Amino acid sequence: MKKLKIPNLVTIMILTVITIIFWIIFSVVRIFTGNPVPSIPPEILNPLNSNYDKGVVDKIEGRLYFDKEQIFQTVEPSPSPTASPIESPTASPSATPESATGSGELSE
Repeated sequence: MKKLKIPNLVTIMILTVITIIFWIIFSVVRIFTGNPVPSIPPEILNPLNSNYDKGVVDKIEGRLYFDKEQIFQTVEPSPSPTASPIESPTASPSATPESATGSGELSE
């Protein structure tokens, strides 16, 4: 008995259908296990105003700028005062029977 040979086109179509089915399954799993889309307030989503205030730009251009050499020449580090440590009062030791005898050892 002679075996029937499946044409190459049918094999490719079967593999393509299996690939599409797995693709759909993995996409659905990814959707259910993925992180939810964060909610963004509408005021953040509003477009930015592309007009700028010429007065502000003129103020920035009119400011005084220093070179690095000028900054290092004019700014001198001032010595910072050191804080002296504050002594806290200590409690006086209380009289214990051991200190009253003069030695911490027990005599037999």
